[in-house]
Amino acid sequence: MFCTRCGSKLDPTARFCSSCGAPVSQSTAYPPPPPPPPFSTGQLFRPRNNRMIAGVCAAFAQRYQWDVTIVRIITALICLSGAGALAYLIAWIIIPEEPYALPTQG
Repeated sequence: MFCTRCGSKLDPTARFCSSCGAPVSQSTAYPPPPPPPPFSTGQLFRPRNNRMIAGVCAAFAQRYQWDVTIVRIITALICLSGAGALAYLIAWIIIPEEPYALPTQG
């Protein structure tokens, strides 16, 4: 637990902050951990938004946390050869699309 006034660490049974004397509410607790990133299983998905042609570059950029612009530039340079364009088409077919997100109830 931390004091909301001065930020110092508190004993969980304390009713007042030992540093500033502010009363401690019982709801003052550690913040909840952040939710895990979506699709953190390691599988590659083509996103449904932020894509130019098929989402192959955006998929690799999201999966490996790269800048999508740099991935697109590198892909364009590689696709100038015939093998690069063929690899892009194969990746378009093999990499599945991202599943639709279900609305949360609340």
